[in-house]
Amino acid sequence: MHRVSTASTTADLSRSEKRRLLKGFEEILALASYRRQQVHDEVRDGLSGLTGKTNASDDDLYGAESIDLSSFSLLDKSQYAIRGFQSNLGNFSLKEGEFALTAAGRSLAESLDIVAGEYFDQILEAIQTGEVSLDLLDELADAFTHQGCFTGSDNQSERDSLQRVVLGLLAWEEREQTVSLAEWPSQLDIPIGDHYRYLISEERHSNDLKDAVVGGVHYFRRAWCLSILRAHQLLQGNTDQEVLQYDDVDAERFQPFRPIGRAYFLQVLLAHALRSQLWGLSAHLEREAPGGTSRSELLSGLKEPLLVDEANAVLQTETILNGGRMSQSAVTKELLLAGRVKPTIYETTVPETTTIIGTTLGEIQEWLDSNLAGEWRPTTDNTVNCWTLLHATEHSFTGIEAASSPSEAFDAMSTLVARSLVQLLAVVRQYNHLTAHNDLFNRYMQAQYGRRPSSIVRTAQYVGSIPPDTPLITVAREVLADRVIDVHNQVIHDRLGSGPISLVFGVGADSGEETTGYSDDTLYAAGGTKQPGTQTLRYNDLRRLMRDAGLLTYNENRDLWVPTQDGEIILDRFRGEYE
Repeated sequence: MHRVSTASTTADLSRSEKRRLLKGFEEILALASYRRQQVHDEVRDGLSGLTGKTNASDDDLYGAESIDLSSFSLLDKSQYAIRGFQSNLGNFSLKEGEFALTAAGRSLAESLDIVAGEYFDQILEAIQTGEVSLDLLDELADAFTHQGCFTGSDNQSERDSLQRVVLGLLAWEEREQTVSLAEWPSQLDIPIGDHYRYLISEERHSNDLKDAVVGGVHYFRRAWCLSILRAHQLLQGNTDQEVLQYDDVDAERFQPFRPIGRAYFLQVLLAHALRSQLWGLSAHLEREAPGGTSRSELLSGLKEPLLVDEANAVLQTETILNGGRMSQSAVTKELLLAGRVKPTIYETTVPETTTIIGTTLGEIQEWLDSNLAGEWRPTTDNTVNCWTLLHATEHSFTGIEAASSPSEAFDAMSTLVARSLVQLLAVVRQYNHLTAHNDLFNRYMQAQYGRRPSSIVRTAQYVGSIPPDTPLITVAREVLADRVIDVHNQVIHDRLGSGPISLVFGVGADSGEETTGYSDDTLYAAGGTKQPGTQTLRYNDLRRLMRDAGLLTYNENRDLWVPTQDGEIILDRFRGEYE
């Protein structure tokens, strides 16, 4: 974008012609990247994240001395990255308009220009003639390939700029009204408190770019990246039998970020609980009542004795270590939440017979307050926590799928609702404890998420409005009706007129059936939904980004991603150990 906008041969071209050239540059980037892997094959996962890698990886393309670009397309139907990633470039404060880069964007572009600039005219000529030679693709192996940034010997300037972008070293230039890259500090902080205070203040800037940078949203990306780097550093010298643990420096340095990090994971757990009920409801309707059933009939079908037994059983879930190494993403999560973990694969089991702990909302909440709230223990401890409850909920999915009669179907639905309800209640108790003694964080959460119907903020308010002496079966029915069925309908109505909508289930006359038997109380099967997943953070995206920036590299002997020398220096800056 930088060179096409500034080079004398292309600066005056129309926007549409510039877009065509940029697509050509993207095609040659992909072709050169695959050609490098084809010839050298020395970089694991070297094409990971490359748009159009499937089409570019057709070996038949490289059988002649050149490739006809007029007969080649990276993507058959989707937008190229140069169009599809425009918002990402804005999110990273690299651009302001279609071809208008910020000072930070120019710095990154110019750092690549140091190694790739000499090939600009040759690439441009190839695009204009519609033919690129294999010789040119081979010449671009280090300078203009996906792998070049993190493997090239002359790419330090590019890596340095990209590292500063990734870690949010940004500064607002008032005079130029733009964002620039800041210099490396001796100590790299994560001042999340500044972001909280800005978001809850009345201060706002009409310039969206300034608002984002001054608001400090980029500190979140820095914090997530540092937590990944530190977890991977600790894993380097670890065996599967050793407990990994943050030291006192880690605990102090990550402390500003941990409340919002924990709240993020709690929101993931809450979403999983609600989506589990949504999935169970849609599966139940599809199998047992495709033509429709009344809401009251569905809710009354939940069986109280079974639901109470399952709610109590899940509080006594056991964790058993199986051996084998836990995934690096899971280790990162456990360390951020609990500060320690034995990085070993585990499984959870729910006992079939248990002691009854409580039959009302208040009794279950009292148990959670005594045994879980405020405690951030790793999942590998043999104690109940929010993640073991999540696994227990997932264990109930098979019952929904295997039910072969209406009675079995309601048994399975009762089990799923019971377990996911306890999961939801545990999340709310943890969240309440997290915000009870942190007024600034509490105000931030209220301001940022208080209007979203499925947010942890709104859900905590909802649960707090239920009298403690309410029987569990009543709470279960109310949560399913209010937080799943009604919120689904609210979301659907909010989106009317904004494009195609996929109903998970339908209500009343929306069924499209020509019958007078439907009312607003009727639920019927519709498009359904898939079982909920548990993507806890954009780990793969961030790890790939840090690999591209030369902060992480794959150690084949250990089957681990580990910090590079640059990554180690970043951690030294963060921990106050950089000299």
